[in-house]
Amino acid sequence: MTHEELQPQPFILVQGQRVGLGALRRDLIPTYLKWRSDPEVLRGTGEASQVPTDEAMQAWYEQATSPGNRDVHFTIYDLDDLAPVGTALLVRVNQHAGTAEFGLTIGERRNQGLGTEATKLVLDWAFTVMGLHNILLVTFSWNLPAIRAYSKAGFREIGRRRGAVVTYGQRYDQVLMDAVADEFTDSVLAKQAPPRATPGHP
Repeated sequence: MTHEELQPQPFILVQGQRVGLGALRRDLIPTYLKWRSDPEVLRGTGEASQVPTDEAMQAWYEQATSPGNRDVHFTIYDLDDLAPVGTALLVRVNQHAGTAEFGLTIGERRNQGLGTEATKLVLDWAFTVMGLHNILLVTFSWNLPAIRAYSKAGFREIGRRRGAVVTYGQRYDQVLMDAVADEFTDSVLAKQAPPRATPGHP
């Protein structure tokens, strides 16, 4: 049996042009830990002082995949070779209000547009599948590439919390951005909806 045959083929839930979204996978826990331990990821999440561990990552995975958890977690794949390149999530989901908060980690193949497309696909899931209306994200003022990528994907800056984050001893603003369903027009999933029945025809 070849090495390729040993690798499980991911089940892609949402497929764009270059990016696919699938569920979290237990066999990828070491990969998730590697990404979380990357200094650039730690800095981008505001957790540069944290030391990720195997135990913490196992606990995160169990909590994220527990049946009663309302949060939505994805593994991001590069469709060129189905390599996992990151994770994305929707947390603090409030179905009544139609809101959630978005987060993204790109652990591999950065600066290739994969994060922007993954963000669009997660928004598509939030609006088209979950029926949500408003998605919030929080990033940092020093992270200009992320702000540009989120803007391309459909987010808009709605405000700043001044000096609310410390990165390597320096204070920066938290940047609040949101995306709303009424402004989201590039839906991949809406095209997969079954046709509406013609009146008088089942």
